[in-house]
Amino acid sequence: MERAFRNPANGHTESVGGMSWLAVVVFGALYLAYKGLWGHFFIWLLLVGGFSILTGGPGLIIALPLASIGYAIGINGILTNSYLRKGWVEVSGNSAGAQNSDLRDCPLCAETIKKAAVKCKHCGADVEPVVAPRLKNGWVASTSCCDEEEQQRTIEAIASAGLPVVSMIGLAVGAGPFETKEEAKQALITMRDGPRLFSEIVYRDSVSGKYPPIAD
Repeated sequence: MERAFRNPANGHTESVGGMSWLAVVVFGALYLAYKGLWGHFFIWLLLVGGFSILTGGPGLIIALPLASIGYAIGINGILTNSYLRKGWVEVSGNSAGAQNSDLRDCPLCAETIKKAAVKCKHCGADVEPVVAPRLKNGWVASTSCCDEEEQQRTIEAIASAGLPVVSMIGLAVGAGPFETKEEAKQALITMRDGPRLFSEIVYRDSVSGKYPPIAD
């Protein structure tokens, strides 16, 4: 059974399962490097290379297939743990497909960009964001602003990071709303590591108008 994981920073989705085991058998350590599993890449080299050196060379015939079989059995778990450690979010098949619907072609260079993008990351052209249906309430990564000028800069920074922008109480603005707190946390990380915006996770209740901070 395949599982899908999404990078909240750019919306990229990867699948775990399927033919991953075959890729390990065919490409060996090169597949581990391709997936960014550098720790396991060096473990593979140490196991295979070390055993071959200890046995004077012929051990390669034994070590190589054993390493291939071992990693073919465990590759799905290794990939899953890797994505989760990096902060990727597991999504259902329908959700993964929905990510593709969040993309569009740049009207100038025809490269793929997010619907919420205000600037093409490929050619640098300014583009109009496509407004999608939004949640009325949910989890938000909220940032406080001192004045309207800072508020506008923050709005542009959040949008340029490919995140939905929502107004909050006073001059505060945020990324969201999101259905889950985990999605808001990933947006907070994206805002912190990208445009250097420091936020707090709050729940936006559009009915009462109250947005109380939520302790971790």
